[in-house]
Amino acid sequence: MNATDISVIVVNWNSQQDLAACLASLRRQSDRDFETILVDNGSSDGSVERVRRDYPEVRVLENGANLGFAEACNRGIECSDRSWIALLNNDAEADPHWIEELRAAVRASDGDVGAIQARIMDKRVPLQVSSTGVVFGRGGDFQDRECGSTWNGRGGIEEIFCASAGAALYRRAMLEAVRLPTGIFDRGFGLYFEDVDLGWRCQLAGWSAVLAPRAVVYHARHGSSRRRGDRFVELQCRRNRIATLLKNASPTLMLQSLFRTLCDAVLLLARSGPGGARGYLRMIGHGLSQRASVAALARVGRRDVERRWLTDRA
Repeated sequence: MNATDISVIVVNWNSQQDLAACLASLRRQSDRDFETILVDNGSSDGSVERVRRDYPEVRVLENGANLGFAEACNRGIECSDRSWIALLNNDAEADPHWIEELRAAVRASDGDVGAIQARIMDKRVPLQVSSTGVVFGRGGDFQDRECGSTWNGRGGIEEIFCASAGAALYRRAMLEAVRLPTGIFDRGFGLYFEDVDLGWRCQLAGWSAVLAPRAVVYHARHGSSRRRGDRFVELQCRRNRIATLLKNASPTLMLQSLFRTLCDAVLLLARSGPGGARGYLRMIGHGLSQRASVAALARVGRRDVERRWLTDRA
């Protein structure tokens, strides 16, 4: 296994057109020394058939059902034996030099770097940033770093809190080191915040993450998940945010974010009724059940991570 070997994992669910554009962008890469694994979550729109016909170089893993983004990523990782795992959203398109620049960032990185964030740009708005990683605030808020800003052209590698899984490269050794009973990506999250949860856990375990701004991806923000409605995105984010905090945050931060947490609970009850409340309570229990497992792998104090990375900007 080469130290810079890369597998690109693309998770798909009924997004045939977006997926075709995504895979076409991978076919145009200047550095072709990588494999592509498609993990399909039970699509019924002909996605798998089209990939097998038009992109025979792609390895296809069919789950047969929609297992969620997190678990699909886990199964894709299990299918790969390479040193680095790149995740790319199925509604994103990679710049032709994406893999080349990611590999250059690997070679330039120290041994404690476990995640490399690509610069994600808005596919619909030229020069507008979609994400350069994740930031989180004192109220327990999480946001895409620099989202909505105009790109300033800087090119140097810089350290960040954690990567957004929409377009990121992960060191396999790190992923295996922080694996929990619920998976590398927590399968209980389904969709959203699974990357924040992983990145926070990696920080606690002593790993770092960097942005490689020359590795560029173009993405239609929430392009695939919006087909299920804005309410779906909102509910998933509110539920998974509380589980992320309960798993990884210090008691101090949880207390500081209590007002936001209570607001989330009230909004969920108002907008989705008892079903939403049950889902929220389920994720509270899920987060608490994993807290001891996170503590067992931690090499850095929870407050130490928070003092370094908490910001007023989120």
